[in-house]
Amino acid sequence: MWGTREPDRFVIGANLPWVGYGTDIGTSAWFPDGGLARQPAALDTLERAFARLAQDGIRIARVFVLCDARSGVVFDGAGSPLGLDGAALADFDALLGAARRYGLGLIPVLLDFHLCGPLEMVDGVQLGGRSKLIADPASRAAFIDRVLRPIIERGAGDDAVIAWDVINEPEWCLSGGLFSRTTVRFGALQRFLGDAVQCIRRLAPQPITIGCAGTWQLDLVRPLGLDFYQIHWYEKFGWPALDRPVADLGLHDRPAILGEFSGRGSRITEVLDTAKRAGYEGALVWSVLSDDEYSAYPADLADWVRTR
Repeated sequence: MWGTREPDRFVIGANLPWVGYGTDIGTSAWFPDGGLARQPAALDTLERAFARLAQDGIRIARVFVLCDARSGVVFDGAGSPLGLDGAALADFDALLGAARRYGLGLIPVLLDFHLCGPLEMVDGVQLGGRSKLIADPASRAAFIDRVLRPIIERGAGDDAVIAWDVINEPEWCLSGGLFSRTTVRFGALQRFLGDAVQCIRRLAPQPITIGCAGTWQLDLVRPLGLDFYQIHWYEKFGWPALDRPVADLGLHDRPAILGEFSGRGSRITEVLDTAKRAGYEGALVWSVLSDDEYSAYPADLADWVRTR
């Protein structure tokens, strides 16, 4: 796994982020009994996707765990985290078990930037509106200890977990960014990320990364002591951003992977060749099962694996 630079290595993987966004792990109004462990159809969908990846020679999948905390987390009336609900760890076990059955290594992404999105209530479930968990010191400490720590402990000794990803694209949580009403400042977000990294470091032997939205805010993660960097790229960012040598990014001699690129484009082979030439040590396509405008699982990906 990525931890020291190996310039000649280039590993292909896939984002298989969820069967249902934010509902795979834990209970909710939609799934009061729990997520993957109590939803046979969802688990079957996941296993069929894992089987296809394994058949194509793809052995790494990046998967989302708590997303925006709409499921799996118990909060008090003031929005402070009390811990995981009774289904969350069983659902996480189901995810790990499915990966083991198909010989896949997982990169669990503990959180997603929509955690800091605007608060919305749907069927009595809060979506987003959880910036307090990052911005408030007491809530931040409780969230890491009561919610993230049990998940990390559960996966620390499991061979299915090959690395941990703290949060997907945290840059979008910053004030003045994607969400106009978020209150998260740079320093608070960096402290949250650093505290989460240190929690994983104490509890688990696997490498640690953070899924950066691009290269424009790497100062947020450079001081955190990550084992490898993860940079996302989409064609709207421009080809020069992908072609830029990793050696020029100031990553303290740590390896980097292309953690997301669109599987829907027509130039998959060119993306992979460009990323490898730039010095990335792997690339994870976006994405299997998700249905957004960038998601697809292209045949070119498996062909590239077989022919390189």
